[in-house]
Amino acid sequence: MRVMLTLLKEVRHVKGLFGLGILIYLGASTFVRLSPILLQQIIDGPITDLSKGLPFDQVAFLWQLATYIAVNIVGALFFYLSTRILMHCANRIAEILRNRTYDQMQRLPISYFDDKPAGKIATRIVNDTETLRNQFYATLVYIFNNLVYLVFTYGVIFYMNVHLGLVLLALLPVFYGLQLLYKRLTDQPMKDFYDARSDINTKVNEAMNGASLIQLYGQEEAIMQDFEQTATKMKQAENRVIWAQSIATWNMTEMVKYLVITLVLTIIGQQFLAGQWYLTAGLLFVYINYVSNAFDAMGRLVQQLPNMLRSLETGKRLLALLEEPMENDSEAELVVTTGRVVFDHVQFAYEEGKPILKDISFEVEKGETIALVGHTGSGKTSIMNLLYRFYDPQKGQVQIDGQNIRDYSRESVRNHMGIVLQDPYLFTGTIASNVSMNDEEMDRQKVLESLEKVGATDLLCRLEKGIDEPVVEKGAAFSSGERQLIAFARTLYSDPKILILDEATSHIDTETEEIIQHAMEVVKEGRTTFIIAHRLSTIQNANQILVLDKGEIVERGNHEELIALEGIYAQMQAIQQRVDTQF
Repeated sequence: MRVMLTLLKEVRHVKGLFGLGILIYLGASTFVRLSPILLQQIIDGPITDLSKGLPFDQVAFLWQLATYIAVNIVGALFFYLSTRILMHCANRIAEILRNRTYDQMQRLPISYFDDKPAGKIATRIVNDTETLRNQFYATLVYIFNNLVYLVFTYGVIFYMNVHLGLVLLALLPVFYGLQLLYKRLTDQPMKDFYDARSDINTKVNEAMNGASLIQLYGQEEAIMQDFEQTATKMKQAENRVIWAQSIATWNMTEMVKYLVITLVLTIIGQQFLAGQWYLTAGLLFVYINYVSNAFDAMGRLVQQLPNMLRSLETGKRLLALLEEPMENDSEAELVVTTGRVVFDHVQFAYEEGKPILKDISFEVEKGETIALVGHTGSGKTSIMNLLYRFYDPQKGQVQIDGQNIRDYSRESVRNHMGIVLQDPYLFTGTIASNVSMNDEEMDRQKVLESLEKVGATDLLCRLEKGIDEPVVEKGAAFSSGERQLIAFARTLYSDPKILILDEATSHIDTETEEIIQHAMEVVKEGRTTFIIAHRLSTIQNANQILVLDKGEIVERGNHEELIALEGIYAQMQAIQQRVDTQF
């Protein structure tokens, strides 16, 4: 019930237009529901007179027939107009929900995505909002229509025959029981269906991203079998829903419908034979028509229950994302003048009781370069995550220019940082839009200068459209080295105070590495630079090198000092030299 009320509240965004659509719908329903009574007047009037050999009033017949046709045409036009309006409202609400969900996804803490496959999140944003549009807000219109028709029908039948009205009224609990039966039969299958659909989206996303590896290792058949198993679970769940629908809706409602029509005819016949009621052919038509249509409306209500239940299950999943707690954030803006960074006795854990960083302390002055080295899992990336404010430490402080970054908004902290990752990501657009990150006031000259500084001149000369060259998803048309050059240019364009290079040269060839190393010497001047590297040759000129092991700084100093210690760093250097010699 809470989910339904929450979804209904979304109508407030289109309440004016939605109210107009409902009023027009009520008008359409009134016109169409009166048509059987108009037809009854024609049957019991001119047509009955004609059948008895009485004078046929052609004018009255044509007038009544024209009225009947006009009422149905007006009703149909009103239905069309109201449906267009209400469907527009449903589309608008779905659009609002989709935008809110996407915005929420971007504002969630990074920790939310640690155990959430991308396919499942995409399902919330795309599939679930579309399901709500088709199966909740659109279904509301049909449910409303059938409820209005039921009320109108019961009113007419009670007015014409109280006994018959009471008989039909007693049948409402039967249909309510059918709905309860259907809900009981479909609760678990629907949950299984949506879980399987999310898994399918996840598998498709993984298969697309890993297509080259799948083909390289010949795993097409295994991947296909895994996909088919999930698809089979989805099909089986849907079949259980269809089976329940066929049992609880068409078969049972149709059976009850014909039984009741037989009962109605029996009651009317007995009253007529007993002289308690005068029955005409037109009245009999009206009774049969209204009773039959009332059952059709009840049947449609039960048949529409699957859509409503599916939408409510979808609504639960969507609201769970929308109601996911956001991280508390300050509104204060961080002002950085020098870029001096201090980690002061920092302790951090992703999970309580499993510390990743233990009492980390170091200082980096303006213009210095600090390198972080260590084996996988030693805590290098975690230090950077704290600097970005993707996470906050449980103890200690991270300071920039003497200011605890926890006291300032995450956005303002990141505005002063330029980041080049191990695997650079390019967005669909152009080289210029990627370098400027879709800056609305993009400086094209600055884009060119940034690319030239990182040594991308040859790349631009090769491209027909230069900085306006289209970039497909992830920059698949460019080599890894070219993507890295564009990523470096992106960093230069933003002109940050603090530079973070996360294995930035690990995916490029030696020639390109030399170009970037030269460019970076220019870029690093006056900036605080963090380098995460496994290739120790790239950090030999760093002012400080921190050697991490199991979340602790076990060695610190420059290259020469650490070699002299003959510790972990010296061992890593020796191993790399042996490997380089072999190749």
